Amino acid sequence: MRSGKSFLGLLIVATALGAYIYFVEMTRDPAADSASTREKVFTLTPGSIESVNLTNASGETTTVVRQEAVWNITAPEAAEADTVEISTVVSSIESLEQTRVVTETPESLAPFGLDPARISVAFTVAGESTPRRLKLGNKTPTGGDLYAQVEGSPKVFLIGGYLEDTFNKGPFALREKSVLKFSRDGADALTITQGTSRLSLAKSGNTWRLSVPIDAAADFNTVDGLIGRIFQARMAGFVAADGTASLREYGLDRPQAIVTVGSGSSRAELAIGSAQDDTNVYARDLSRSMIFTIEKALLDELRKKPEDVRLKDLFNFRSFTATAFEITTGGTKYTFTKTKGEGDNADVWTLTAPTTKAADAAKMTDLLTTSSNLRAASFAAAAFASGDTVTIAATFDDAGTAKTETVTFRKSGAVVHGIRTGEPGAAVVSTTDFDRVLSLLKEIAG
Repeated sequence: MRSGKSFLGLLIVATALGAYIYFVEMTRDPAADSASTREKVFTLTPGSIESVNLTNASGETTTVVRQEAVWNITAPEAAEADTVEISTVVSSIESLEQTRVVTETPESLAPFGLDPARISVAFTVAGESTPRRLKLGNKTPTGGDLYAQVEGSPKVFLIGGYLEDTFNKGPFALREKSVLKFSRDGADALTITQGTSRLSLAKSGNTWRLSVPIDAAADFNTVDGLIGRIFQARMAGFVAADGTASLREYGLDRPQAIVTVGSGSSRAELAIGSAQDDTNVYARDLSRSMIFTIEKALLDELRKKPEDVRLKDLFNFRSFTATAFEITTGGTKYTFTKTKGEGDNADVWTLTAPTTKAADAAKMTDLLTTSSNLRAASFAAAAFASGDTVTIAATFDDAGTAKTETVTFRKSGAVVHGIRTGEPGAAVVSTTDFDRVLSLLKEIAG
């Protein structure tokens, strides 16, 4: 009977304390939480924290240690730490403020979620042998704050509720999650192998070029975008520290794709295996034994055909960079030259062959713009051997250097091929745009 009374007494005390917490939180004066009343939880010299040990709400414990200027996870297993994540944790500890003291002498810690603590943050400071520990409990009824306590002090106080996301981290959240490591700016080769198909590209200067399965110019922005996407790719989940004995289980014995990024003499290789679910696939950096998952979207982006990465622009010049322009059609060559305008005067274009006359400025700009915008909608394996032939040659200023580029167009029926020297097959261009070039020429030349 006595034990029943004792339990009832404890229940009444707990209920009363819970009610006190609730009503205090709901009725307290917001002005009391102003920045002027806040105190630092810890007095620390910035940069003095040497290790952090986090135990999250799921019971996972992660130890991160600073070794010179680099943070590394030492438990539950050795791994490189995510610099941004751990820096956020450390800076939050250094700047941590109590928004208000709830009680200096709590009768019980259970109502605050501090017996035991829901989340624990322990850290060591240079010159100190004993770790300091911050214990975090439940959120307040309003959800804006967290109950907290420093080990060794009975006081219960509040900190910002948003800090729960900062400190409630597990091993994977604190792990460095780059899928592949390579020099982003130094990347000069890319190979994507999918089963029996292979796509290989190499960079020379500021240009990318396909070498397999065809030798053709590649679109810089497309290839550079792929390199950037691979560089920024992050693990979606961690599967196994060493999965080399179970590659078949993850579809990595026969990967769906293998991506190789070259940077000088170094190579970084990513193998992508079978699907884990609808959104993620298994993957492995071939220089490491660990198995992880990545978003399936990355695999979809890597499934490129040669025509997807080929250079589709037929010209590099633009209307404002052109200094001379020629079109040969029907056996007649039409030559235009530009006279640079002085001061506020606009540039002047003149038709100099087969006759001499001033070119209408607006129509000339339209002709140059339409011509320079001709591009491949698709590609043909072989160019037309016959048909109406038109040649366009443009001289332009490229960073102070004069360059001339020439493209031959051949129209057969309603299809137009653009043919560039040194490029395989032909570009299939818009017939409408091509016909407009000839129509504008006719209007200008008369």
